[in-house]
Amino acid sequence: YWASALEAKTCVNAKVVLVGGGNSAGQAAVFLAQHAAKVFMLIRGPGLAASMSRYLIDRIGATPNIELRPHTELTQLHGDPLEGLTAVSWRDNRTGVEEKTPARHVFLFVGADPETRWLESCGIAVDLHGFVRTGQETASHDADHVPAPLESSVPGVFAVGDVRSGSVKRVGGAIGEGAAAVAQIHQYLAAARPEPKAAATTGVSQRQAVNVR
Repeated sequence: YWASALEAKTCVNAKVVLVGGGNSAGQAAVFLAQHAAKVFMLIRGPGLAASMSRYLIDRIGATPNIELRPHTELTQLHGDPLEGLTAVSWRDNRTGVEEKTPARHVFLFVGADPETRWLESCGIAVDLHGFVRTGQETASHDADHVPAPLESSVPGVFAVGDVRSGSVKRVGGAIGEGAAAVAQIHQYLAAARPEPKAAATTGVSQRQAVNVR
């Protein structure tokens, strides 16, 4: 969703490939272009007008080291475990021609569509966009159960990170939610654990009761 100064430092005088045509992509392209030798901006549509603010389109057009590639789709990443990413391939969907360019940095700004349709049969509540509702946003199926902040409408099922409705959609946030969910899961399991049954001694000591068994 954004490119920070940390990423920019790794891209100094390098080729950068950026996929996406929304405002976040435009802001990142303009920012990275101040550090990178070249920014290739790949979009599947014919242009940016339908998805980006005018001021960003103008800034991209005025930045000589940003090259917009319309009707283009990322097709392959090249590299190995030791070298990491070394090159990128993309295809012009109008001509079908593929092009391979040396690059060590790829940024994806393609939005977030949650893949949660499979949860429909599980009874887990989602919002209008398909993100999982948790905590106070949802009513538990169990009237006597108050869901934890990261717990879904189905008791014992938790959601964290980008898939959760209302999350900040950041890696750091997802890590924090994951850690918090572990504690909430332990609390849920502890509350669900049945109380141990006391031995019926009826005047016999516990040791004697065990021996009788």
